[in-house]
Parts: sequence; structure tokens; C-alpha cells
Amino acid sequence: MKKFRFLAAIALFLMLAASCKTEKAKFENTNGIWLWGVHMKEAPLQEYAEKGIGHIFLNEAAFDRWGEDEVYAFIDECEKYGLTVHIWFQAFYFDGKWVSPIDDEKRAIKQDFYDMVIARAKGYVEKGVDGIHLDYIRYGGTAHKHDWPECGATWSVTEFCRQLNVALKEVNPDVILSAALMPEIDSEYYYGQNPEQMGQYLDVLIPMVYRYGYAGEDKSLEWVIEVSNWFEEKSGPADVWVGIQTYKVNMTPEASGQFSDGGHIIPLTAEEMLSDCKDILKTNCTGIVYFRHGIGEYPDISDLWKK
Repeated sequence: MKKFRFLAAIALFLMLAASCKTEKAKFENTNGIWLWGVHMKEAPLQEYAEKGIGHIFLNEAAFDRWGEDEVYAFIDECEKYGLTVHIWFQAFYFDGKWVSPIDDEKRAIKQDFYDMVIARAKGYVEKGVDGIHLDYIRYGGTAHKHDWPECGATWSVTEFCRQLNVALKEVNPDVILSAALMPEIDSEYYYGQNPEQMGQYLDVLIPMVYRYGYAGEDKSLEWVIEVSNWFEEKSGPADVWVGIQTYKVNMTPEASGQFSDGGHIIPLTAEEMLSDCKDILKTNCTGIVYFRHGIGEYPDISDLWKK
């Protein structure tokens, strides 16, 4: 019964969101970059700021590599340049493997697991972190295998977002909650991600609209626009910032190895990256996030969103 009351509340939220779409949260800067923990100390903060990047999504692994004191010192340094740091961590992926948020035998969410992950995020916010960014806030393509009448796969993802929102906004009402989403349109069956529902509890949705080498092929500009606009239309009150690549992928037969090996990655020039950023202006979305630091040349996008 509790689940059905929750679903009814979601339906009401969606109706209200549809009627006030223009009242979305706005941020002074809507450009960001994903930064792996290993790269934290080499991040060119002044260059980021000068070239219009306002948000750094710093992978949580930085704490293990550099220690708390170094990470919080880095965050303080970012603030001097007007950069907002979001701690980027994996929600349903732990210790090297996917974690289903549903106990299939009990047909109920794994509340202890939710509590553990949310407590981790809450600890960062209590220490002054201004943003929490969820990665792997989904199933690894298996949502349909965990979808029960008593506890739906999509509901379990949305419920995590709701609980996170309640816990973190209580500490800091202005904390920015965001999530990286898979770019397939209408893919709840596989991932359990419903942007309309997630957008009720998160401030920013970031679909990973990777046009180069995605699923083994380069995607067209039409695909970029269609996917980006679909997420913006379905985002509820949340903003949509589009995740874009800083590199192309060498898909020729002679290219081999992983992305970290020579041959696969072709960094974009500043001109190429700026062209891709300008393509996002052709959508209804309001921001971009680079994936990732360490590859490609950053253009100046300070004026990207100015009319």
C-alpha cells in the first residue's frame, strides 16, 4: 500500500511539473567537467574558471588516493576561483560489482544499503560540500529482472533519489543534487531510470549524450538533439546539462586495447570541442558537462549561454 501511495504522489508531482516547467531551478554557471580522483592535483583550476567551467564533478576515489585533508583543501582552492565541487560517486555499484537495490526474495528495497550510501553522501554535505553527483544510479541493463508488483525497479531508483533528497536537503537546502543518466530514450526496462520521476528530487539531470563511438558507432547531430530534447522535456523541475565527450574514438580495425591504451582515444581540439558545445545550443537544454579532464583542449565557453 505504501508503494501505491508513493506512486500516486509521483503522478501528482508530474502533473504539477508539467504546468510549471518554466520555473526550473537556474544556476549562474551551467558548465561542468568530470574529474577522476587520480587527476585532482593536476586540475588547472584557473584555466577552468577563465574558460567558463563552473562545476567540477570530483570522483570520490580522490579521498582514498589523497586523503580527506588534501581533498577538502582542494575544494577550498576551487572556491577561490568560483568553482563548485560536487562529489561524484557510484550509487548502485560497490566493491567492483553492481548492487541491485532490490532484495528479490523479500521483494523490497535494500534499506540498509540505501542508508549506507546516503550516510556517505550526507557526511560530505555536513563538511561543506556543495554538490552530490550520482553515477550508476541505475541497473546494469537488468532492471526488468528485478521488477516486482510489490517493489518496482524504476520505483527503487526514484525512491533512492527521494530519500537522498530528504536527508541532504535537511543539512543544506541549497546542496545541488545531480545524476548521470544513460542516453537511451525510454529505457526504463533496462536501467530503471525515469527522468520525470528522478527530476522531482534532483536539481540537475546529466544524460551522457556521447556521440563518438557510442554503442560502436558515431551518432549524428540529429541524434544528439533528439536525445537531449527528450530528456529536457521529461526532466520535470530539474535542469538538464548534456554530458559530452572531449575525445573521439578510433574505431578502425587496427585500433586495439582499452580506452586507456594508445590507439583508441583521439583528443578533440578546442575548435572541435567548441563546435560540439555550440551544437547543444540547438537543443532546449541549459548546460554542458565535459567527459572528461585530461583529454582534449578546452575552448572558452564563458559566453556560451549568453543570448
